[in-house]
Amino acid sequence: MAMKDFYESISDSYQKAYANDPLVLGFIESVLSYLPPQARTLDMGCGTGNPLDMALAAAGHKVKGVDRSASMIELIRKNVPSGTFLTEDMYAYEHPKEEPLDAVFNVRALFHHMREPNEECVRRWGRWLPSGGLLCMVVLTADDYNPAKIEKYDADGQFARVRRRFMGREEVYMLPTRHGLKHLLNENGLVIVNETTGIFVPPHEADSDEAAQYCFIATKM
Repeated sequence: MAMKDFYESISDSYQKAYANDPLVLGFIESVLSYLPPQARTLDMGCGTGNPLDMALAAAGHKVKGVDRSASMIELIRKNVPSGTFLTEDMYAYEHPKEEPLDAVFNVRALFHHMREPNEECVRRWGRWLPSGGLLCMVVLTADDYNPAKIEKYDADGQFARVRRRFMGREEVYMLPTRHGLKHLLNENGLVIVNETTGIFVPPHEADSDEAAQYCFIATKM
């Protein structure tokens, strides 16, 4: 099954399995305290919008999201009727210059089989933000993953090939290390101002690996 078709097939079950992750819910509470009133937010790889975009909209912020899964976009439009949501690949999306942003979000959605597309996403997100803007992410990092699942680290130690089981499907992704991610952020004028780590154990029916998650808020200098 192609990756796009896979995400089309799991929208309902994904929402049930991951919407109540305590670590992400706590991270959202932290993020809300950093945002200006009526912040203009962009959620890359937005999925169903539950819980992040629902919380942003409930707090009075302007929400826009991008996801390549039409079924996910259908759900998020129901969950967040006040938002604007596009069925596009976040790795190819270019944000209009005439739409200024206060914050860009990416929650458990930075997965690619190659390193460069992940790095380019962070570069673009940094370019879209003004000084003082926020990049808010929940990332699965290689150094927090089960060592038995790690196939190989890059020579510089900043990314690794990691086997991941998610919603019954096995894939190999390039995941950053925390050191590699911080290096990438700093190269693009982003400095972490809040960070936390923790493990989410998905329900048995999700048929997924434990998610060791690195949550951070970075500000654009």
